[in-house]
Amino acid sequence: MQTDDSPEGRRLHRQLSSELTDYLLPRISRTRTPFLIAVGGSTGAGKSTLVNSLVGRSISPAGVRRPTTGNPIVVHNPADAAFFESSNFLSDLPRSSDPSAVDPSVILIPEEHVPAGTAILDCPDIDSVAESNRALARRILMAADLWLFVTTANRYADAAPWALLRDAAARHTSVAIVLDRVPPEANREVRHHLSSLLSSAGLANSPIFSVAELTLEDGLLPHSAIYPIRSWVEEVSSEVDSQDRIRRRTLDGSIAALPAQVKSLAGFVESQETAYEMLGRSLDENFRSAHEGLLQVFSDGRVLHGEVNARWQDFVGTGQLFRGLEPTMARMRDRISAVVTGKHDAAAPLHIAILRSAAISLRERAVAVVDAVNVDWQHQPAGAALVADHPELRQVAADLEDSVKAAVSDWSNEVNALVRDIGQGKKSKARILSFGVAGVCAVLEYAAFWDPESASAPGLPAQGSANVARSLAGTIFGEQEAANLIASIRDRFLTRAAGLVGGCRQPFDNALGQAAVPARQSGTLRAAGDRLEVAL
Repeated sequence: MQTDDSPEGRRLHRQLSSELTDYLLPRISRTRTPFLIAVGGSTGAGKSTLVNSLVGRSISPAGVRRPTTGNPIVVHNPADAAFFESSNFLSDLPRSSDPSAVDPSVILIPEEHVPAGTAILDCPDIDSVAESNRALARRILMAADLWLFVTTANRYADAAPWALLRDAAARHTSVAIVLDRVPPEANREVRHHLSSLLSSAGLANSPIFSVAELTLEDGLLPHSAIYPIRSWVEEVSSEVDSQDRIRRRTLDGSIAALPAQVKSLAGFVESQETAYEMLGRSLDENFRSAHEGLLQVFSDGRVLHGEVNARWQDFVGTGQLFRGLEPTMARMRDRISAVVTGKHDAAAPLHIAILRSAAISLRERAVAVVDAVNVDWQHQPAGAALVADHPELRQVAADLEDSVKAAVSDWSNEVNALVRDIGQGKKSKARILSFGVAGVCAVLEYAAFWDPESASAPGLPAQGSANVARSLAGTIFGEQEAANLIASIRDRFLTRAAGLVGGCRQPFDNALGQAAVPARQSGTLRAAGDRLEVAL
């Protein structure tokens, strides 16, 4: 479900999931976990050069790893190979030993010079043009015990690094800053400003290592430049107490941050639930209104306007129905005369006009409710996203026209069968035969679209004609039976109309179903956050 805060919510969900899987659970379960030092930073900051220099050989040859490379490199002692090859570390990514691998994978590089129980992780760029690379860089940093964060003298104040560094401070992750390519004359000023920024971010105790702009020796930093950083890393890696202190600090900070993160995630989930409920409510209200409006539309006489009313006047003007009241010989004379003169039965044009008008009104109702839902949904980010993902929601189904014709035609056939069935009885048979089945059906259909009790606009042009039709039906069937029959015919039409209009809802229901927002999940998460707070 796409809401305004969906990207941030998804980011937090990914972060929590990976932090639990990659960092917290392996350590809480007391899995033997190497001490992980992640080297991260912006594009072109010199991460790979630093890793190569710390190891003492080229792990990432120049020209192989480019700024958009998405594969992390793990340099580890051969004794720790089992851990990195197992599902305990980035289990969803395949393993490779080729630094130039293109397919997403974790590049494992055994190196004897790396102390056992320690590994150096070369991360993708935190500001990569590829979002997947940025997410993976963050994931690896959050799985580490210690960060070596590389930046440059002209980019250390960029926004992207500081968003991550503030997160590190929030979870008490130990961070060391490597300030690369620092002009000697600017070293003091840059370090002072960087120290100020680190203090503001909650990282006042983070050491800063400056590396001047130097000529590389076989692709590596000179020994004098790398020595302070290497010595510090070796000291941290070799002292069990130092490792344990850093591990415990980072682990405690990660656990302490969980309640707030879970509650924050609950807020994002609640936003999803609210958006989902609003879309569902809009759908319910529009289709409820559409169904309620069907009775009005097909009872207030609007179906009888225009061509239908003109055909009715033709029908009545021919005297066809009234001749049904004449003696048998007179009716026979008129029928013979109609055959000789070529005059046609006026019931058929009236019947066709009624069906056509009813079909037009029914189609308009279906289109109107689909348009109304579209307008409502398009005003909400979640709804607009669903409509964009499901183009079929923007208009009625392609077969609506055929469905409308079939519904109206089936109703007409049902009316015809109903009249014929009633005509089997002795009471009405003679009169129906006198008027003609087609004429009687036309009268009943005409009368069915005017209900004095439901119509909210009395005095419409069709009202008088509809009352004449009801009187004629009363003459044929008896007043009460005619009223019941007309009501039944109207109900049968409304049932078919409701089914057709209701069918227009299915694509919207399908789209909502695919959004799959579980109910009350936010409450469950919020309660979990409360329990974590109490436990901690």
